Amino acid sequence: MREWLVRVKAEATPVYGLAVTLGLGLPLLLGLLTDRMGQGTLGALGAFLLAFGAPGGPYGNRARSLAVSLAAIVAGGALGGLLAGHPWATVAVLPVVVVLAASVPWIRPTAAMAVLLTSVRPPPGDPLENMLLMGLGGLWLALLLLSPWPARRLRPLDDALGRAAGSVAALLDTVAGDLETSTWTGGIHSSDNCGWERSRRHVETALRDATATSRYYRGEDEAQENLQPQQIIDTLRRIVWETVGLHTQIHVLVDRGPAPDPWRSDATEAIRGLAQGVRTLSTALARETAAPAAGPSPDLARHARGGDGAVLRQITHSVDRIDSALESARDELGDGLRLAPSVHWKRPRFEPGEAAAALAREVRERSPRFRHATRVAVLVTVAMAITAAFRLQHGQWMAVTVLVSLRDTYGRTVPRVVQRITGNAAGSMIAAVVLAAAPARPHVVALMLVFALAGFTLRSFSYTAWTVCSAPLLMMLMDLTKVSRWSVALDRVELVAAGGVIAALGARVLWPRGAARQVPARTTELLTAMAALTRAAASVLDGRRPGLEGDEMAAAGKAIDGAADAGTRLKDEPAPDTVQAGQLHAAVRAALRIRDRLIAVTDLASENADENSPSARTLDRLADALERTATQTEPDPPGRNDLDDPLAAPDDRPEPARYTLTALTDDVDDLINTLAKLNRQSALSATTR
Repeated sequence: MREWLVRVKAEATPVYGLAVTLGLGLPLLLGLLTDRMGQGTLGALGAFLLAFGAPGGPYGNRARSLAVSLAAIVAGGALGGLLAGHPWATVAVLPVVVVLAASVPWIRPTAAMAVLLTSVRPPPGDPLENMLLMGLGGLWLALLLLSPWPARRLRPLDDALGRAAGSVAALLDTVAGDLETSTWTGGIHSSDNCGWERSRRHVETALRDATATSRYYRGEDEAQENLQPQQIIDTLRRIVWETVGLHTQIHVLVDRGPAPDPWRSDATEAIRGLAQGVRTLSTALARETAAPAAGPSPDLARHARGGDGAVLRQITHSVDRIDSALESARDELGDGLRLAPSVHWKRPRFEPGEAAAALAREVRERSPRFRHATRVAVLVTVAMAITAAFRLQHGQWMAVTVLVSLRDTYGRTVPRVVQRITGNAAGSMIAAVVLAAAPARPHVVALMLVFALAGFTLRSFSYTAWTVCSAPLLMMLMDLTKVSRWSVALDRVELVAAGGVIAALGARVLWPRGAARQVPARTTELLTAMAALTRAAASVLDGRRPGLEGDEMAAAGKAIDGAADAGTRLKDEPAPDTVQAGQLHAAVRAALRIRDRLIAVTDLASENADENSPSARTLDRLADALERTATQTEPDPPGRNDLDDPLAAPDDRPEPARYTLTALTDDVDDLINTLAKLNRQSALSATTR
C-alpha cells in the first residue's frame, strides 16, 4: 500500500483533474439552469474530447496543439451532425476519418471520436449547433488549461531540466554503488551492470526530453538569454560523459584487485557528494530558485599512490572534472533561468505533394503505421456495420472500444482490451447503481463531476482506474436530456465486451506479422550509425576534431531505439519469434556498450591526441568491420573479426584506455556476430516463406 500511495503521489495529476472538472461543469450547470441539457452536454462533450487528447509541454506549444485539436473536434462534430440519423452513411465515412487521423498527425484521433459520438448521439444535432457548442466547451477548457501561462510560463522547462539533473544524480549514485559494493573478486556483478544500463537509459530519455522542451522556448533570434537552458543541458551531458569514463575506470580498478581502503572510502564519499550536488541543482531547477552554494571540492590525490596509482590518478582526475562541470552548471543557472519566451505561431505544415509521396511509400512498404491505420479502419467499419445492420441501441460502444483499444501490435492490444473490459464492467456497474438511485438530473450531474475529477486525476497513473471512472461519465454524458435507465449500463458491458473481442481478433488475424520485414533495415541502420560514431571517435583520437558531437550521438541513439522497437514488435506478434527478438535486444545492449566505451576512450585519450595514434587506427579498423557487415548481402558465419591487436606492443596509453579498447573490440565482435546470425536467420525464414 505504501508503494501504491507513493506512485499515486508521483503520477496523479489533481490540478489537471480539477481543470477538466471545471471545464465539464460549466456547460452542464448552464444546461441545468436553462433547462437545455442537450445543448449543455454538447458543450461538455467538446470539453471532454479536448481533455481526452490534451497535450503537455511548454505553454506556447500547448496553445498551438490545443488550437489544432479544437479545430479537429469542431469539424468532427459538424460532420457527425450531418451523419446523425444515417447509420450506413456513418459506416461509409468513419473509416476515411480514421485513416486520415492515423496518417496526418495534426488531424488528431479526437476527430474520429467527435464524428462517432455526435453521429449517434440522441437526439440528432444540427451541424452548426454541434460546431458552436462543442467549440465553446472546448475553448472554455483550453482557457482553463492555459490560465497558469502568465504566472508559471517556465514551469514545464523547469520540470524538464530538474528531471534531467535528477537522472544524472542517480547515474552518479549508481557509480558510487558499484565502487562501494564490489566484492573485488574479478569484476562487477552483472546485476550492477543492469542497474547502470537502466540508469543510463533514464538519463538519455530525460536529456532528450529536456532538449525538446528547451527548443520550444528558443526565440527566433537565438538570443543569448534563450540559449541558457541549452547550455545547462550541454553541461549536464558533459557530466554524463565524464561519468561514463569514470564508470569504465572503476571497472578497470575492480578487475585488477582491491584498492587502498582510505582511497576507496574517500572516492565513494566524493562521488556521492557529487551526486548530492547535482541533486541539489535539480531541486533548484525544478523550483525556479537560484543556484545552490558550492560544496567542498573532493580531494583524492593524497591516496592515489601504489601499484595502481595510474588508474587511481585517472579516477581522481575524472572526479575533479565532474566537480568542475557541476560548478559550471551552477554558474550558468546563476539567480535562475533568464528567459522571456514568446509564442511563434506555426501553421500546421501540410504539403499535399509530400504527403502523397509519403503515403505512397508507406503503402508500398506496408509500414507499421499504414498497417495499423488500415486495421483500425476495417475493424471500426465492422463494428459500425453490425450496429447499423442489427439496429443496436447504444451500439456505438463497440466502435468506441475498437477505436481506443486497438494498438499497433497484437501484444499491446490484448492487455489494453482486458483493461478496458474489466474497467468498463466495474464502471458500468457503478453507473447502474447511480442511475437506479439518482432521483434527478442535478444529482447525476454532481456525480458526473466526481467521476471526472477522479478519472482525469488518475488517468496517467492507471488505465484501468481511468476506464472505471470514464465509463459512467461518458455514458451519462451521451444523453442527459433524460436520466438514462440503469439497464443501459448492462447493455454497455455487453457491447464493450463485443468491441474488445473484435479488436483482439482483428489484431490477431489482420496483418499481424509485419515486424520481421523491418529487421534488415533496422540492423543495417544500427551498424551504419555505430560505424559513423566509431569513425568520429577515431578522428578525436588522432587530433582532427575536438570531441564527439551531439548530432552523431543522437543518430546512434535513434538507430539503437529503432532496433529496440523492432525487437519489441517481434515479441508482440501473435506467434512471437523469441529467438530473433532476443538477438535484436542483445545487439541493442552491445550497441549501448559500444557507445559508452567510445565516449570513455575519447575522454581518456583525447588529451594525448596524435595523428599516428594506435588507438585511432584501432577504431578505424573497427569502423571498417562494422561498415563491411552493414553492406554484406550474404552475411558470413559468426566468428571473431580478423583485427590486428594494437595492444600487443607496449605503448604509453593510459591503462583505462587500453582496457576500454580491448572491451570495445569484444563488444564490436559481439554486435557483428549477433547481427550476422540474425540476418542469416531472417534470410532463411524469408526463403522458407
